[in-house]
Amino acid sequence: MGAGEVEELTVYPAGDQLVVHVPNGRGEELRLHLEAHGIRSQVSPPAETTFERLEVEGDVDADALQAIVDQWER
Repeated sequence: MGAGEVEELTVYPAGDQLVVHVPNGRGEELRLHLEAHGIRSQVSPPAETTFERLEVEGDVDADALQAIVDQWER
């Protein structure tokens, strides 16, 4: 993976929040999955990329969030 590239379905810090990059068209599905676990988030509009950016709201533990994302669709 080169500089500036991101890995889909991986939790990244972005300023004072956490973000997850999701395949285009799948952001709302992951948002609903996270909401079912009590985690609020919002999907930012797609940019000129192959992914959508899910921005997680509030003080969420990055490791716990990654575990929930890893369980998505399993």
